[in-house]
Amino acid sequence: MQQDDMSQNKLTIGVIKQHLDKNILTLTMSNPTKKNAINYEMYSALSQALDEAAINQEVHVVILTGEGSAFTSGNDVNAFQTRNTTSTEPPSSIVFLKSLATFPKPIIAKVNGVAIGIGSTMLLHCDLVYASQNSIFQFPFVNLGLVPEAGSSYILPRLLGFARASEIILLGEKFSAQQAKNYGLVNNVCEENELNQFVEDTATKLANKPTQALQLSKKLLRDMPIDDLLNRIDHESTIFSHCLQGEEFKEALSAFKEKRKPIFHKHII
Repeated sequence: MQQDDMSQNKLTIGVIKQHLDKNILTLTMSNPTKKNAINYEMYSALSQALDEAAINQEVHVVILTGEGSAFTSGNDVNAFQTRNTTSTEPPSSIVFLKSLATFPKPIIAKVNGVAIGIGSTMLLHCDLVYASQNSIFQFPFVNLGLVPEAGSSYILPRLLGFARASEIILLGEKFSAQQAKNYGLVNNVCEENELNQFVEDTATKLANKPTQALQLSKKLLRDMPIDDLLNRIDHESTIFSHCLQGEEFKEALSAFKEKRKPIFHKHII
């Protein structure tokens, strides 16, 4: 794997940059005009890169990060409008999440700025998470008329307890890097100018450890029924897709584009 040389034109629609050096593969989400929002092409590139890295013996560790001053602002909202809800094939976002959830090697998330929506939920599948002091996290799904994804409704209560998980998901409010560390979602918070070196040093330590022992240890630490997790990802995706067709999401999307507060009508389920 070599670092991709992308044209400036392609950078405007979002790409995944890859760089392999000293057994460390760095995957960088790059969509600079949208704070690295992820579209379906980027999801496909991420899942392909992870699947290839899983069987590439030169890759011992993966670093997942975002370009510039953002990790990712979440899903590209424009992609929602073009999503094919009638296809029998799983969305590329779900393919990526399953590649991430089942990836056998250590993954370090380097969070440099906003980590919104999928930017926060994907961290639940990373082994080590390091953030800069200015990082902001949010699980905003309910606010958008949607439901959580990435298996977060399965993992968060088990990781944080029901009360904390409910607070994060149901209120959907932003929280700081220090709060994320207190919750156990982040391993360490670094000064912004120290984050790159800290992550590089940590990745180097991991890359130099015995690979078999490292991967077996990760498997033991991820002691949850993988089929249950993957089924929850699918179940969340089904409900998520249904919500995308609902009036609440349509109102949230309109309000976002019109830069106003959404007005939701009461519904009884």
